[in-house]
Amino acid sequence: MLTSDANNQLASLDRELIEQRVRALWELRSRGEVTSLASLLAHDCVYSGKTWFEKPVDIRRDGRDACLEWAHQLNAMVQHVETEILYLIIEGERVAACRRMRFRERGCGRIEEVIICSYTRFRGGEIVEIVEYPDTLAVKRLL
Repeated sequence: MLTSDANNQLASLDRELIEQRVRALWELRSRGEVTSLASLLAHDCVYSGKTWFEKPVDIRRDGRDACLEWAHQLNAMVQHVETEILYLIIEGERVAACRRMRFRERGCGRIEEVIICSYTRFRGGEIVEIVEYPDTLAVKRLL
């Protein structure tokens, strides 16, 4: 049986690992390194969220390959400029975060600040679910 100190140490290690991986996800996406994302995603990973295609649209991608394809599509539309993490909460294998991000639209070069709230779930150290809710009005101004 583990002591409460040992349990706290294990929880701390798990939290650090989860934080490293979610930050790696954001960093790879910001640099456009979509192929490298595959090592973080479970084969059955699901992405869901909102975007703007002339109106707010729900997006859902099932499976690692579909999630990577969506990341490629996002990179084709916008370029990441900078990120500020407003909050990051980790509880077990679940992460909630809010980020202020600046993107450049690749066509005309317009830059817009977008607040994105995200929820990420891990299983065995791999990402199994990503849910992102951006400020859709800011996305509309950007695109």
